[in-house]
Amino acid sequence: MNNRLENIIAELKNNEEEIISFFKGLNSGQLAMTVYPEDPGWTVQQMLAHLITIEGPMQWLFKNLLAGGPGSPVDFDLDRFNRTQPRKLDGQSLDELCENFRSVRRETITIVEGMEDKDLDREGRHAFHGHGKLERFIVWAYEHARLHLADIRKALQ
Repeated sequence: MNNRLENIIAELKNNEEEIISFFKGLNSGQLAMTVYPEDPGWTVQQMLAHLITIEGPMQWLFKNLLAGGPGSPVDFDLDRFNRTQPRKLDGQSLDELCENFRSVRRETITIVEGMEDKDLDREGRHAFHGHGKLERFIVWAYEHARLHLADIRKALQ
C-alpha cells in the first residue's frame, strides 16, 4: 500500500474514533440542541445520524467509480436526501447510532483498503463537489464530518 492510501485510511480511522468519542461525551440536553435552525433543522444527535446516512451513498459512489461508472447521478437531490434520511434514525439511542457509525465507517475503510494507488485518480461526479477525483471524494468523508463537528462545537458554546 502506498502513502496516499495509508494516510487516507489512517485519517478515516482517526476520524471514526474522534466522532464516537465526541458524541459519547455529550449529555442528553446537548444531544437535543438544534445545530442548524434552518432547513433541515437538525439536532446534535441528528447530525450523527446524518453522518451515518450519508456514508452509505458515499460507499456506493466509491464502488461505482471503481467499476468504471460515472459517479453520482446528475439528478440526485442532495437537499431532499439530507432532509429525509437522518430523521429515519430518530428512534435510535446514542449507543446504537455510534455503533452504526462505526459499522459504516469500517465498511468505507474496507473499500479503501482494497484499492490501488491508481484508483485514487479515477474521476467522476460527486453530488456535492461535482466532477473530481475519487481521492477527493474519499477525503471528504472525514473532512465533512469534521466540518459538522466544528458547527456542533460552536452551537454548544
